[in-house]
Amino acid sequence: MTALILVLAYSALFIQVIRRNGFFRLENIPTTWLQIAFLAKVIAGSCLGWLYFSYYHDEHTGDTIKFFRDSEILFNTIHTNPRHFFMMFTGIGGSSPELRHYYESMSAWLNNDVLFNDNKTIIRLNTLFRFLSCGQYYVHVVFINFISFTGLVCLFKIFSKAMQGGNKLYFIVLFFYPSLLLWGSGLLKDGLLLFALGVLLLHFDYFISGERGIIKMIALGFSMVLLLFTKFYVIAAVFPGLLAWYFSKNTTGIKTALIFLLTYCIFIFIGFNIYRLYPVFDLAEILYWKQHNFFTLANITGANSAIPIPELEHGSWSVMINAPGAFFRSLLRPGLTDNLHHQLIVMAAIENTLMILFFIILLVFFRIRPINTLTPLQAFCLAVTIVIFTLIGLITPILGALVRYKVVVFPFLAYAVMKNCDTKRILR
Repeated sequence: MTALILVLAYSALFIQVIRRNGFFRLENIPTTWLQIAFLAKVIAGSCLGWLYFSYYHDEHTGDTIKFFRDSEILFNTIHTNPRHFFMMFTGIGGSSPELRHYYESMSAWLNNDVLFNDNKTIIRLNTLFRFLSCGQYYVHVVFINFISFTGLVCLFKIFSKAMQGGNKLYFIVLFFYPSLLLWGSGLLKDGLLLFALGVLLLHFDYFISGERGIIKMIALGFSMVLLLFTKFYVIAAVFPGLLAWYFSKNTTGIKTALIFLLTYCIFIFIGFNIYRLYPVFDLAEILYWKQHNFFTLANITGANSAIPIPELEHGSWSVMINAPGAFFRSLLRPGLTDNLHHQLIVMAAIENTLMILFFIILLVFFRIRPINTLTPLQAFCLAVTIVIFTLIGLITPILGALVRYKVVVFPFLAYAVMKNCDTKRILR
């Protein structure tokens, strides 16, 4: 009963913020639509949490359960040893041996990630929520959804101004696309990732437009750091695009495409050769072990949604020759021809098939334009989509993980496809 009261109270509070705060006023979008979208996210996130607790009876298995329960261990130390709490929460002295017994009692803090342990960020965020949530899981769901909702609003602000009258259709696609609605609303890293991306891109757009107030610059720096410690591979995919966007801000068409192509080629070359100076940053080895860890996870858990993918070998050549197949694997799967064992994967396969058909229909409604109409923002979205889809396809042999990881790319893919589309004709 306490959880329900708090969920309703906090939801009502955030609805009022959305209704009254000028930040959430969007051109041609009624405020009621925003309120409905936020409530839909809360409901979707609650349903996802219920599915996790119903399906994963072992607290060491489901991500959202692990993050929530690990935060309880961290939060409780504020009463028993405030100094230890401060060390773990801030990371200052967090590697001290005297904290080891706390970490060993957690399920997700000590993971075996190759480069960064990005679980710590979401565990700390859950710990922060506990100061206001009375330890109620579904209250955390409300909090994370206001954060991810804010990120989506930021993305909408950037993309809608270039949609040429199609912002209502893009709003519906952005806030109600099923996979993005479900996985982007859970108590997971995906919601935090959407927030970091939205804030980063909005304030980078301010930056290249000449709006460089101190608050905007702080928000830009904060979002980059947050993205770095939430999903490292996303900032690795986005950062070259930001540079290319800046250098091509006054260009269009072929010149824009060449700037993006050259920038990404330079960064890819550096990424695969930086190990010669810093052996710990061997990109080919990182991808190899990332994929190896996924294969191990699939075998240990007996994942029903595992699919055969080419095994990477040591060295950059293996990554290069497998990259095209990896991109199309992320784009096209799961599909209806896959061996589907779980209801969520079946729904994701149907949704992915319908998405591809939807994009084909959009192509029919395209205004046929020469390449010289390509804008830096559109090139950025295409580049980020290609890079992240390729990375996900290279390392992920589990369809369930594939569905979840690629939802963060959907806002960029949708914009890139819908940018030159005759949306008024579609709506008619």
